[in-house]
Amino acid sequence: MASRRWIPITTTLTTILLAGCPADDGETGDDAGSSGGESADSGDTTAGCEPMSVNVGAPDEAACSPQASDFTPGGDDMWPACVADSGEWTAVLEDPPGSAARVDAYEMIQTLLLGHTPTADDFLNARTQYALEEGLESRLQRREDLHYPAIDAADQDPGVEFDKQCTVAGNVEKYPDRCAGPSKIAPIINDAFAAGMTGEGDPNVHAARIDAAIQWFLFVSAYKEAASCVQLPEDCDAHKGYYDGANPRATPEGLGKHIRAISPMAHDAIIDGMLGIRCWRDLYPDQVVWEDFGAEGQAAFQNAHEQLDNALHYGWARLVRQHLEDHPMACGSEADASWAWIQVAGPVLDREAGERDSGQAATLSALWANTAPTVADLEGAIAAIDALFPCPQCSDCEVTVGYGY
Repeated sequence: MASRRWIPITTTLTTILLAGCPADDGETGDDAGSSGGESADSGDTTAGCEPMSVNVGAPDEAACSPQASDFTPGGDDMWPACVADSGEWTAVLEDPPGSAARVDAYEMIQTLLLGHTPTADDFLNARTQYALEEGLESRLQRREDLHYPAIDAADQDPGVEFDKQCTVAGNVEKYPDRCAGPSKIAPIINDAFAAGMTGEGDPNVHAARIDAAIQWFLFVSAYKEAASCVQLPEDCDAHKGYYDGANPRATPEGLGKHIRAISPMAHDAIIDGMLGIRCWRDLYPDQVVWEDFGAEGQAAFQNAHEQLDNALHYGWARLVRQHLEDHPMACGSEADASWAWIQVAGPVLDREAGERDSGQAATLSALWANTAPTVADLEGAIAAIDALFPCPQCSDCEVTVGYGY
């Protein structure tokens, strides 16, 4: 690889330069890679920049198989017969979940911001979609990441619902990991929209950051709503809606569409985990208090929730892995946007990676902070992802208990 030339990049939110990759008109910076009316991802490369490929093999998904405790629709598993054995989602309520409309808004935001260099008006119109009543912004402002310990009872406001404690300003500051929506994700989106609407910096970079941050929100929301489904049965429908827009298995939208395009197996594993949640709710249709489920019902939920969590992490890992693999093929503004997406989405893996293997996790966290990654750095990170997330199942992972139900 050393005999070929690939230019490391540095990124900022204002002026982003890719040394050795001038635009077609001889300029560099915000317009590099998109001059002459070409879109940032048109497939053209910027003059003077040599696209390269990383030297990695494809993951061996054939070696993966469900665990004994996993729900397998219609299969020979440990679960009693239930409505989810059809392999498709059966709604708990008749009305479509509001999460599906939020995924529709995300799809519109993608149309406005991706596939071309977006204008200030595109950002304004995308911001309108983001801020729809009861839409994405309204849920981001309160979204909790249930992978982290719950807010202490002493810090919870008794006048605020159990799953909206991150709307309490003091909790956002004191529990930034738990309150990921308002503390981490929303600031990325707000800053990128503000810059895009005022014409500051590279619009493709801002669009990429918005895209990655909203997908992060959808990822966190699918896991969170599966847990609040214990007390709020309608959230069972919501958690699937956040992942795929409440669509059939074969035609997902939103995050599900991106994951299925990379790994149909990852997508199917996520859907099967969600169907495990649906089977559990079918077996326990009336209970809404955790203690009332009994030891058997609690264990069944924890198994399904962990099955879903492992599959979601594998799907997210495959998504990040694909972006890392594609990154050296980009030049100019396209490369800057690619790295901006990776720097938002990559760290989402850090907590789970650290629990699985601290050494491999350190390789990943070092890459996200790297302002001039080489092809060898990317290859090392891909190898770490493959070692950390080899399958949608994880027999050695600890079950998160009591963080949200």
